[in-house]
Amino acid sequence: MTILDGIDDAVVKLDGQARFAAMNKSAAQLYQRLGLDFFRNLKGNSLWEVWPELKGTILEREMRHAIEGHLQVSFEFYNPKDQRWYETKGYPASPGVILVFKDITAAKTAS
Repeated sequence: MTILDGIDDAVVKLDGQARFAAMNKSAAQLYQRLGLDFFRNLKGNSLWEVWPELKGTILEREMRHAIEGHLQVSFEFYNPKDQRWYETKGYPASPGVILVFKDITAAKTAS
């Protein structure tokens, strides 16, 4: 068990080219629900290869701010693949970014 596996939110490390480098257990479970396995489908592949439809979204824009500007970012993002809302935080991690996803679907749909 790694220190990140103790975090309930999904944590993903992307390198400077947005390739999947690592993730915690919560993120692995989230991607498994989408039919993806870290070692078979994600590790070494870019986010844009796995989900080209995410290009041009707030996720891409904010992730690039974190990577290129070395800035911490925070935003909400709707993932059409699993029809869930996520509060997302990005932390620059040279090279790349660490993304933390918290499912906020219940709060978004309660109103």
